[in-house]
Amino acid sequence: MPTASLPDVRRAAPWILALMASTIAFGLMAGSAQAERDCRSNRAAVRDAPSPLRGICNYLDGRDGVVQVALWDQRARRLYRLTNGDATQYTASIVKVDVLAKWLRHYDKRGVAIPDDIPYSIKYLFQRMIQNSDNAAATSLFYFGGGCDSLTKFNRLIPMEDTVVGCQTPTYYGWGNTTTTAADQVQLMRVFAYGRPRGVLSSDAQDYGSKLMQGVEPDQRWGISCGPWGTVCDPPNYAPPDPDVTVALKNGWKTLPTCTKPVDQCPWQVNSTGWVRGDGRNYALTVLTTRNPVGGGGTDGFNYGIDTIQNVSQLIWANLDPN
Repeated sequence: MPTASLPDVRRAAPWILALMASTIAFGLMAGSAQAERDCRSNRAAVRDAPSPLRGICNYLDGRDGVVQVALWDQRARRLYRLTNGDATQYTASIVKVDVLAKWLRHYDKRGVAIPDDIPYSIKYLFQRMIQNSDNAAATSLFYFGGGCDSLTKFNRLIPMEDTVVGCQTPTYYGWGNTTTTAADQVQLMRVFAYGRPRGVLSSDAQDYGSKLMQGVEPDQRWGISCGPWGTVCDPPNYAPPDPDVTVALKNGWKTLPTCTKPVDQCPWQVNSTGWVRGDGRNYALTVLTTRNPVGGGGTDGFNYGIDTIQNVSQLIWANLDPN
C-alpha cells in the first residue's frame, strides 16, 4: 500500500504546496490582525504605542488587582488584548450568556422560531438569568441543558479554547466557577454582535439574545456602558442609556472561591462583557478583574472592580473616537 500511494502524493505535491502557502499566508494575516500587550513589560514602546488600549497600562499601574482586557474593533477588524497578570479568571455570572447561547443553538437546530415558539417558561428563565442575573434561573438552565459537558461541547464551536466550564459538585451548582480569558469572552460576544463564526446562531437568535442583554436592570448596567453612555456612571442606576448608542452587556461578580476566610474578608472577581454600537464606534469588549481588594469588607471589593472596569471602558471609548 505505501509504494502504490507514492505516485499520487507526487502528483498532489503542487496542490499541497499551494495549500501550505495559503495556510501560512492566512496565519500571517490572522497574526497581523491582533495586538497583545502585557502591562508588566518595561518596554516604553510597548506601553505607549498608540492603539485603542492607549493609557490603560498607565491607569492600571495605580490600581490593585489583576485585569484582562479584550477588544474586537469591528471597523478595523482587529483584536486587541491586554493583561497585567493572570492567564485565566473566573467568569462568575458572565457565563450566563454562554448558557443562553447554547440554548438558542438548541432551538435553532430544531427549527424553532425564535423567540415566538420558545416555551414561555424557558423565555422567562432566560429573562431572569440575563436581565436580573438570577442564579436559580441560571442553575436550572445549566443543569437541564446538559451541564458542564454540554456547554463545553458548545464552546468548541466558537471556539473558546481557554474556557473550562465549572461542573456541578455535591455542594455547588458549578457554572460560576467557570474559568476563562477576556479573549474567549469577546469571541462569544462576536457571535451575538456580528454572527461570527457563521452558523453558530441564526440571526433571530442573535437578535433575541442581544435584546436581552440590552435590557439588564438599571442597577446592573455598570461596566462597559460607562463611556458609551457618558461619564456619569454612579450607583444605583449607573450610566443612563443614550438612545444613539446601543450597549448590550452582562456583568458578573463574586468573591473568589479560593478564599477560605469569611465572605466579608475575601477579594472579589468583577467582570463586564458585551458589545457597543453607535457614535462612530462598533466593538465588542470584555474586561475581567480579579483579586479586587477587600478594603473595609462587605462590597468594597465589588465596587473597586466596577470602578476599574468603568475607567478602562471610558479610555477605550475615547481612544476609538473617529473624529
